[in-house]
Amino acid sequence: MKIQYIATSTEGTLHIKSCVLRAFIHERVVRAALMAAPDARVTHTGTFVIHTRISGDPAQILAATRAARREEEE
Repeated sequence: MKIQYIATSTEGTLHIKSCVLRAFIHERVVRAALMAAPDARVTHTGTFVIHTRISGDPAQILAATRAARREEEE
C-alpha cells in the first residue's frame, strides 16, 4: 500500500494505492481518512490496483493522512 500526501496553498490531496488482494485493508484506511476529513471529495478507480484520491482543505487532508497511516500500521 502506498499513501502519498500532496499539498498546495489551496488544496491538499491524499493518494492511496493498493493491490486488490489488500482491498479490505484499503477500505479500512480510506474509512479512517474520511473520518478525519468529512468534507473531502473522494474518487475511486481501478480493478486490480485500487487508487483512491481524497482532496479538500490542506489541514483536513493532512489530518486524514495521519489517520490513514495510523490505520495502515494496525
